[in-house]
Amino acid sequence: TTTIPMLPPQKSLFDMKIRVFLDACKNGTPSPIPSDQIIINQAIIDGINKSAKLKKEIEIVIPEI
Repeated sequence: TTTIPMLPPQKSLFDMKIRVFLDACKNGTPSPIPSDQIIINQAIIDGINKSAKLKKEIEIVIPEI
């Protein structure tokens, strides 16, 4: 019989990013992710969702920052 050790649960990268962001909001410190990157990422995510709903490729317009 082979024993497989149980590893303790680890926080995901997403959980860690959210924690750091919330700490920045709470403490008034700089955000760990620059706001221009957040806007660009959101435009891409919105484009992916719209493309999936339309079932075709669409142009993603990145807002000027």
